[in-house]
Amino acid sequence: MSVKSREKIALFVFLALIVLSLCGLGWYLVAGHSWNVAASNLDDTFGSMDGYTAIVYPGTAVEPVAGKGAGDAVGDAADGKESAEGAAAGKEADAGSPDAPGSSGGKDATGTAGTASAPGTDAGESLLGSKKKTLSAQEAKEGYEEKGATVFSLDTVDLDAYREGVILKKGGHRFGVFGIAEPTSTIVLEKQIAYFKRHKVDFIVLVTPDKEYAEDVSGIDIVVSTQDEDLFVMGETIDGTFYVDAPAVGSVGAILISPSNVVSAKVLQAS
Repeated sequence: MSVKSREKIALFVFLALIVLSLCGLGWYLVAGHSWNVAASNLDDTFGSMDGYTAIVYPGTAVEPVAGKGAGDAVGDAADGKESAEGAAAGKEADAGSPDAPGSSGGKDATGTAGTASAPGTDAGESLLGSKKKTLSAQEAKEGYEEKGATVFSLDTVDLDAYREGVILKKGGHRFGVFGIAEPTSTIVLEKQIAYFKRHKVDFIVLVTPDKEYAEDVSGIDIVVSTQDEDLFVMGETIDGTFYVDAPAVGSVGAILISPSNVVSAKVLQAS
């Protein structure tokens, strides 16, 4: 075999090894991330979340209801906003408590067994069935704190709260949080990102009603959209940015950051 032929074979083998190495690296990154996300879910399930940071936020997406017109949908959206704004005010009454008024097993004055109803429901609701249980961001926050995680809440209703940008120190991390409620120039966004980087934040978080408002800039780590963007329920990473959309009103969104800085998301609902 000539020297030239051996050189060609060696070059081919070298190129093949490079391609295989790149494929292996890509598989490791994808599979490794998936395993880390699965590990986060297991830790969450078994209540062992020391070293985790959880970001919780109330659901703001309005689910369409079959048979309702446009006017009803607008009314539902307004009711959903009011529900989200008041979610942290208190916990829902326990309709199943033995001491609760109107609990099952009681009888009326005539001796006839009465129909169980939750406190605060009217006759129409009793006929249509009990209301769907809701979960507040405060309840979700307390749940994660009981599991040992460091937790903070995002306001996904009043985006003006983050218009100027805020820096939060939680769980050994520095979070730069800002919000935009409308399309904003890339110059303004890049200026805010640069401000956070100068102050050495670990994660830059944007809250916005539309993820497209942030797609033309880089440097944002997490984007939380307040509408249903039809994203994967555990979030999606696009061009290095982790995107997650809002769950339905009455549910709570949660972003989990593991001790190894793996980011994942989930939707929490009342049991």
